[in-house]
Amino acid sequence: MKRKTYKYHSVLESEGRMYADIKSLMTEIGLEKKRLFNIMLAISEAFTNALIHGNCFDPDKMVEVTITVNDEAMIADIIDEGKGFNRESSGHDYPDLLSEGGRGIGLMRSIADEIVIERSGRTGGTQITMRFNLRKDKVNKKSMNDMEDKMEMNKKDEGNVMVLTLSGRLDLSNGNRLKEEVKSILSGGRTSIHLNLREVEFVNSSGLGALVSIMKEIRIHRGRLTLSDMADYVREIFDITQLSHIFEIFATEEEALHSYHLVPSN
Repeated sequence: MKRKTYKYHSVLESEGRMYADIKSLMTEIGLEKKRLFNIMLAISEAFTNALIHGNCFDPDKMVEVTITVNDEAMIADIIDEGKGFNRESSGHDYPDLLSEGGRGIGLMRSIADEIVIERSGRTGGTQITMRFNLRKDKVNKKSMNDMEDKMEMNKKDEGNVMVLTLSGRLDLSNGNRLKEEVKSILSGGRTSIHLNLREVEFVNSSGLGALVSIMKEIRIHRGRLTLSDMADYVREIFDITQLSHIFEIFATEEEALHSYHLVPSN
């Protein structure tokens, strides 16, 4: 059995550090890529919840992440030092589709084989414990190494459409960067924006919230947002949260760009 504990100050920069630490640990397990993505997603949701809602970004308060792995399962314990468990905030339902938050608990419940949310007797804060049964279909450990630690954005002009090709991790901090980039494009008078997600390896509910925020901002400018080239496991998160009902999602960038010539501009 392997057991490892990490502690982080409640600052935005800790999000990336946690991701890198857990990624390094999980590389040794050797699961197929979709399973790795889902486990990382659930842990990320619990960690973000601890940063924002538990410790309220108080840098003097810590978030503790303990990972225990044996042949049968991996157990993740995420503990904050906040005011404690609020049962009313842990419902099963997803929020309104245009809400920019509130999807984390639902995603954790959909991914973990078992989940317990309770008050920590040690810190007084919230403790989220998730069990992930380890599947028999383990693969080359390289799959986790292929996942990027950060997000890169490449911009190109395609006629009347500005295309942003994203790669890496779309989470809280990188979602904020993406929102600022889109605001800059809109301030320059460009209102048709396409996001190519082909190289996006990781999206959590904060990243989804950023996309919802971007869509609403573009609508204010009477513009249009399209998405394309999602990995299957990324598209599944859109389906689970029902966000596939409000976003225009295309299989390829070419199909998305072609659609701009078919839809009259506002």
